[in-house]
Amino acid sequence: MKKLLYLLVLIPIQFLSSCQDQSYQNQKKNTVIMVSIDGFRFDYADKYNTPNLDRIAKEGVKAKSMIPSYPSKTFPNHYAIATGMYPQNNGLVHNNFFDPERNQHYSIGVGKKDGSWFKGTPIWNLAEQQGQKAASFYWPVSDARVEGMRPTYYYKYNKPTPYLERVEQIKKWLDMDQSIRPTLITTYFSLVDTQGHVFGPDANETKEAVEYIDTVIGQLYDIVKSYKEPIDLIIVSDHGMEQVAVDDAIILESLGRFKDFECVNGGGVQYLLYAKEGADIEKTYQELKKQEDKGFVVYKKDSAPNQLHYSKGVRIPAIFCEAVPPKTFKNLRGGVSNGMHGFNPYKVKNMHAIFYAAGDHFKENVSIEPFENVNVYPTIAKILSLKVPDNIDGNEKVLLPVMKNL
Repeated sequence: MKKLLYLLVLIPIQFLSSCQDQSYQNQKKNTVIMVSIDGFRFDYADKYNTPNLDRIAKEGVKAKSMIPSYPSKTFPNHYAIATGMYPQNNGLVHNNFFDPERNQHYSIGVGKKDGSWFKGTPIWNLAEQQGQKAASFYWPVSDARVEGMRPTYYYKYNKPTPYLERVEQIKKWLDMDQSIRPTLITTYFSLVDTQGHVFGPDANETKEAVEYIDTVIGQLYDIVKSYKEPIDLIIVSDHGMEQVAVDDAIILESLGRFKDFECVNGGGVQYLLYAKEGADIEKTYQELKKQEDKGFVVYKKDSAPNQLHYSKGVRIPAIFCEAVPPKTFKNLRGGVSNGMHGFNPYKVKNMHAIFYAAGDHFKENVSIEPFENVNVYPTIAKILSLKVPDNIDGNEKVLLPVMKNL
């Protein structure tokens, strides 16, 4: 009789526990979708017709601009957003650079074969490490094995993939069973940057690219809003774009021969000089300083402006020059695009990027002052209840005033 009573009590408890476990598995998890529109300047939505971005701003949060990390180049900034760390700390200090310790040059694509180039913990790794699943459709570096990991779902970069195909895949991820569904999804669109480079930021081709991307964003936003789950959509860009003087570039060879330095053309905007053993850094710095009237500024690593966060680590060169727009750098047999980026965002406002966010965790119709892009990382982590590494540069407090339901 006692045994029967015990079973009668135990079975309901086990059943209740099982139901609670099942309920926990099926509960609606917070989800973040982050989209990057490469080269989308902070003022494009004002210059051109973007009704869908305007709708997101009205229903969520829009920054007056987002300040890119230095240099305002594509890969350093996508990785700064993805790690919450300035380029000097996450290792990706330029699209092209030299590492004296490895005695190797880095260029775009090298990291796909060797993820040890990258430091920090990308947001997709952070999610995976803490029991969640992540998905990426082309966010820069997401197809590299960083810390020995990749997102559960990812694609190797293939630029021609139609944008609506990328949006459709996001929907498929959202439709997955909760047990395998990603809570973090990232994707990337390059068209605006491509047209801005080729034709310039004020060209009709760039306008058409901006307005086309806006329609894509609109379709994605409609998909997001069709779900009852708590989903936040974040739209960012990595940098802006500046019209430059194509026929009036500074020829790098004209600056002198610096045999005691490993020299790197930093995408037409920076000139990076890495000192070899025995190099006279001060002498070379003064030689370049005398030529600043050609249209550039020169910095020494140990006296670079603090706001650039570009003075730590062996990958930051002993000396670096930066062209002052409309000037750029080029090699004797090289060329220059109509539109360029990479300039100091604290001196060249057109380098500023965008930030829009709407969903369950963002207030409505709120405009915020410009902020640094490293602060996006801890914001996403906050929504997904992820513990961030102690060494990031971003701070969750920056965006807290425009958030809710945390």
